[in-house]
Formats: sequence, C-alpha cells, structure tokens
Amino acid sequence: MFKKLFIALFLLAFYLNINAQSYGNWSNVLYTQSVPVTENGNPDFKNFTQKIQDYLIQNYKGRYIRLITYVVKKGQRYTVSIKFPQDGIGRGMEFIGYNPYQSKGFSISYQNKNAQGKYSVHRVNFTNAPNSDYDRVVVVVSTYKASMPFYLRIQHPAVPDNVVDAAQINLGDPASGKSYWGTVCKEPILMK
Repeated sequence: MFKKLFIALFLLAFYLNINAQSYGNWSNVLYTQSVPVTENGNPDFKNFTQKIQDYLIQNYKGRYIRLITYVVKKGQRYTVSIKFPQDGIGRGMEFIGYNPYQSKGFSISYQNKNAQGKYSVHRVNFTNAPNSDYDRVVVVVSTYKASMPFYLRIQHPAVPDNVVDAAQINLGDPASGKSYWGTVCKEPILMK
C-alpha cells in the first residue's frame, strides 16, 4: 500500500513539475496598485535607494509603475513570467539594481490586444551575473494608464532556454494558437 501511495505521489509531483515548466504556479497576488511617477517622484518609492528614485523620475516620469523585489542568487538562472488581462493596455517590464546607472539590467515592452476574458502571458530567462554586488533584482512594471492588473512569478531552476524561445501555445489565450511568448537574455544581468 505504501508503495502505491509513493508512486501516486511521485506521479503527482512529476505532473505538477511539468505544468510548472510550461506555465507556472502563479502567486495569488494580483498587483493592481500602480503609482504615478512625477517630477518629484512618489512617496511610495521612499523604501528604495535614492539612485532608484532618481532613475524612476528620469526614465518613467508620466507613467505608472509598480516595483517588486526578488531574490536572485549570483550565477543562477531564473525565469520571470508576467500575466495580465488583454485589456488593450501595453505594459513594460525592466530589471534594475539598487544603482540602476551602474547596473546592466534588461527591459522589454509588451503590446496588448483588447480581448475580454483573455490573458497575455510572457516570460523572460535571465542569469544574475556571478560578479553582481547583490542577490536581488528590482522589477519595474510600467504602463501609461493607472489601471494595470498583472501577476508575476519567478522560477528557479529556470525553464530551459530552448523551451522559452520556442513557438508554443500561450496558455493565457490558447485559441490564438502557437506564438513566441518568451525571451532569453543571453548576457547576464549585473546588479550593482
């Protein structure tokens, strides 16, 4: 009996791992509260370094953003995924360090069609450089409109690059058929 239970648990774990690799277990957190970036910044940024605050004012003024920090160990590869409703609002995502002016991050923008009840899903593979100063990355999600609900998740170990970089059914909108919805960062990001 224990052997059958063990086999059943093993198969369940294997099945869940396959699903995690293709789509992922999303956090139950739906991020909805973005804040505007003005010429004076925003009080919500006060927990971040002055260099991050200055960077946001310089590069995101007039946009709405949400900042999320993840632990990413030096030399390790990760997959970050973003999922958001197809509400016609494009979104951008950037990885920065505590000193964005010396960091070598990554940014990408996503166009978004308006399709009620459908989701858009994108994922990015990246490595935190072994010579980074920090084991953390700050993810900036931005839009030009205040309402920007989205989910984020991070996976380690990363989904294999050849899977992320291939045309696949996007499980956020299976009816749209196969598409390229992953990006592979060939160069490591450098967190300074």
